[in-house]
Amino acid sequence: MKSLKHINKYFLKYKWRLGLGIVFILLSNYYAIDGFVYARKAIDFIQEHANDKDKSILINQLLKYTGLILWAALLSGVFLFFTRQTIIVMSRLIEYDLKNEIYEHYQKLDISFYKRNSTGDLMNRISEDVSRVRMYIGPAIMYILNTFSRFALTIIVMINVNATLTLYVLIPLPILAVTIYVISDLINKKSTQ
Repeated sequence: MKSLKHINKYFLKYKWRLGLGIVFILLSNYYAIDGFVYARKAIDFIQEHANDKDKSILINQLLKYTGLILWAALLSGVFLFFTRQTIIVMSRLIEYDLKNEIYEHYQKLDISFYKRNSTGDLMNRISEDVSRVRMYIGPAIMYILNTFSRFALTIIVMINVNATLTLYVLIPLPILAVTIYVISDLINKKSTQ
């Protein structure tokens, strides 16, 4: 991870894109979870009014909740699109800057360096290695932020619904996290072999 410190200057250069991307992730997750909250309210309303003789109130309320769920899904999708347009585009811009930086460095090296190193290795540094860094900068950061923000927002909503039940649900999470880590590490080692 120390070698990736070099990229921090680019995060500062594109801080507005990154900041907007984080805001869009939070908004996307908020509306995604909001849809489930409306679904819960709709189910509760059905349970309360299932035996009513006048079904028009029930139907009108269900149509309202359906509209709210669809609206929340639409807003979540729009903000997810904006997330990709900010964070993924930022990673492409950083990739472009890194390639130019490497190219400028290559221009300053003397002939003896090029005699010692193969052209394929040098080109690989510009193409494949920088592409891997872009994957770390863009999708990896986006998915990590998305996971943690969705987890936090979900826990907040769950606590508001039923704190005791939330506690029971969260108890096995540390065991599950360690198990997934061990198994995925084993899978990666086996696939590499």
